[in-house]
Amino acid sequence: MKNSTDPSAHRACERRFIEHVERLLRDERLRIDTTRGRRPVTAFVLKANRADRSVDLKRTMTEMRVPDREVEAQMPVGESIDAVLTQKRMLIFSSTVGRFRAMCLSPTKSLVAGSAPEPLGKGDIERMLAQVPPTEGVPTTLVVLSTSGFTLEAHELGERRAERTLILVEPNDAGGFSVHGPVETKSLSDLFDPEADEEKRSRIREMIESSRGELTGSGIATDRVAARTKLPPQLIEAELKSFAKENPGLVSKRLDGRVVLFQAGSVPISMSPGGSDMPMIDRIKSLFARKGETEKKIAFLSERRAALGQQRDRAYEQLAELEQKDATLVRQFNEVTVELAKRRITSQLLQLRKDMERRQQLMSVLNQQINVVSTHLHNLELVQQGSTAQLPDSEEMAADAAKAEEMLASLQASGELAESVGGNVVGGMSAEEQALYDELKAAAAPSPAAAASGGANREPQRTPSKTVTQPPASSAARSEPRRSEPEAG
Repeated sequence: MKNSTDPSAHRACERRFIEHVERLLRDERLRIDTTRGRRPVTAFVLKANRADRSVDLKRTMTEMRVPDREVEAQMPVGESIDAVLTQKRMLIFSSTVGRFRAMCLSPTKSLVAGSAPEPLGKGDIERMLAQVPPTEGVPTTLVVLSTSGFTLEAHELGERRAERTLILVEPNDAGGFSVHGPVETKSLSDLFDPEADEEKRSRIREMIESSRGELTGSGIATDRVAARTKLPPQLIEAELKSFAKENPGLVSKRLDGRVVLFQAGSVPISMSPGGSDMPMIDRIKSLFARKGETEKKIAFLSERRAALGQQRDRAYEQLAELEQKDATLVRQFNEVTVELAKRRITSQLLQLRKDMERRQQLMSVLNQQINVVSTHLHNLELVQQGSTAQLPDSEEMAADAAKAEEMLASLQASGELAESVGGNVVGGMSAEEQALYDELKAAAAPSPAAAASGGANREPQRTPSKTVTQPPASSAARSEPRRSEPEAG
């Protein structure tokens, strides 16, 4: 988001941060440096003032000859909050014990020009700090949000001094925010993250849902989730464990120092013999009958497969790093002209490629081990699935088939009886009913004379045609046929 050229995205980030700061100023968890030590802001009289630099924005757009009101409405305006903490003395006088300032910085000129914004550097932050008015010995807590981010050198400025504490906030590529501040006041810095805990958990769950295909293999490790979501590992571990509890068949376990979420077999635990839904007496019987050995083997093999998968993933990452280093050395060999340097690079390449071959052998062994474990696990899952299906035996199936045939025969006989009874009811009439039926049928039928007259009076339908005028002819010519005269010899 911080590299976006859309001004509205920067404006939304700015508003979200300022609204979050306004809520924090009423929260007793916000403890800042004062002349009385670190105290919650709710313990003093707080006077806050919200301002912006909309006038400077309009002046900049005019100087750049972009007087567009629609663009101006979407641009960030550099909002800020200035708060003064005071304490009364002798019920009349008041003294200032601390100051708080939150401000937003955005790449206005880049956004107006439509170019990609650049992160703020160390020099930009130092110039901004020089413009902050002096506080006359009153400790000040300064929180700065850059909607375009900070450089790595600028992160070093987040520190705590006697007169000032500086905290830097920036949006990250994962959809959240990164906070950089003094190590000794980490709890204070974490409060200025505008993203709520529920939103962070939602992002973790979305990442898990999008990577469900990995659960049946190497699993989802904490460090991989942290790299993609930019969230603290403690929160990720807690969410992985919670997700495993809510979804039967998933296990969250620490493997090689990292919490990994993986699937323990393809059959849910509640469906397997000896599951939580089984009565206590049946569960005891299954334990004495040693029916739980398959489930234990599946759990062990699933854990083993996840651990081997994590080792293979790390080997792939190391091999990718070696390949990048190999490409760098080859490029250096082609660029240098000194013979001694070429020999040195050749020696480095030789050792590097030997390491790459060892990594390839290691990955081959890991792949074979994963294949063996997966095959054994698959066979056990087939056995477990067959035992949980509880299919009927051959005698039960034959008895049910005989009952089905009897039911079909009875149904067919009932259908034939219903058809015969229905025909008799329709066709069987008494003599009186038959005579009345014939009389009514004869009265309803038309007489032959009426039918003939009706047919004679009915004229055929004619299609419209053009009227052709012919000369009148005599009645004799129309009545007598034309005679043929002999031709003159």
